[in-house]
Amino acid sequence: MEGTGVVILGPNGSGKTTLLRLLCGLLMPTEGRIRWELEGETFSPTQARSLVGAVLPDCEPYDELTATENLQLVADFRGIDKRRIGEWLERVQLNHAAHQPVRTFSSGMRWRLKLAMALLHEPLALLLDEPTALLDRQGRQLVDEVIAEQKRRGLVLVATNDERDIAYGEEQIILGDKGIGERHR
Repeated sequence: MEGTGVVILGPNGSGKTTLLRLLCGLLMPTEGRIRWELEGETFSPTQARSLVGAVLPDCEPYDELTATENLQLVADFRGIDKRRIGEWLERVQLNHAAHQPVRTFSSGMRWRLKLAMALLHEPLALLLDEPTALLDRQGRQLVDEVIAEQKRRGLVLVATNDERDIAYGEEQIILGDKGIGERHR
């Protein structure tokens, strides 16, 4: 299955993060409804949670736990083999910090842990809010690689106001002060 990338652009306050929260089922729409469709089946955001991984401000690891312990919680919650935890810590370049409390992590390290938490169950859709805002060059390269891999598996939605992130999507949704304004390919 060949996927795609969609970049959601707009100024601060235009609704990018809110849209991602709605798609994840973290918020309920005040009007209308949101549905995911896969192979002819329709799912509400709540029903689609097993298909979606997200890195959002709402999805924070526990500071008092280590990176490994945070991933173990996700694995337990999602019923995933815990042997994959080491693979993901290595993949996001945190194996050296696996047993450190998250409170000691830099913002870039926290973001990479959140990425591992979102991808541990290999979702079909990955939602990323401002994916490169806190990252150095090496972290940005990791995001590039992860997005390319995810697009081979399914869908990537990137909410950003950083024009460098436009390259992550074949399609763009541009939000303005009053919501969705334009859609571009």
